[in-house]
Amino acid sequence: MSLTADVKAELTAVRDSSLTARVAELTALLRFSGGLHSIANRVAVEAELDSDILARRVARDLMEIYGVRPELVHVQGSGARNGSHYAVRVIEGGETLARQTGLLDQRRRPVRGLPNKLTTGSRGDLAAIWRGAFLAAGTLSEPGRSAALEITCPAPEAAMALVGAA
Repeated sequence: MSLTADVKAELTAVRDSSLTARVAELTALLRFSGGLHSIANRVAVEAELDSDILARRVARDLMEIYGVRPELVHVQGSGARNGSHYAVRVIEGGETLARQTGLLDQRRRPVRGLPNKLTTGSRGDLAAIWRGAFLAAGTLSEPGRSAALEITCPAPEAAMALVGAA
C-alpha cells in the first residue's frame, strides 16, 4: 500500500465530535472531489472518492447532518483515472444541499473556492478543511524522494481558500 493510501486510511478513521468541523470536512470533501453538476436541469452534488469506506462515511454524514439520502455507485476507472472508485451522488435535494454547504451562493451561482464562513472558523474547523481536501484530492510523495504534499484543486479560488485556511 502506498504512503498516500496509508495516510488516507488513517485520516478516514478520524471522527471529529464537533458539528462545525464535520460540516467543514464534508464541504471540503464535496468541493475537492467533484462538486456540482447539472442533471436534467437540476443541481446535483457529486463526490468521486478512492475508498469504499470513505464513500460510505460521506454518505452517512450527509444523512446525519443534512438529512439527504445519497446514491452510492461503484465506478470502474478508465482513461486518466485507472482503477475503481466510488461516486456519492445527491440528485434529489441537490440544490438545497449545495446551498446548505455553501457550494451555491444566494443567487444560485457556484462558489469557486470554499465558503467564507468555513475558512474563518476555529482551528479545528480549519484542520477539518485540510483533512477533507486531502482525503478528496491529496497525494504524498513516496519515501526516498523530496517530501511533498499535493492537493489537486478544482479552481484557483479553491487553492487560495486552502492557503487562507493554512
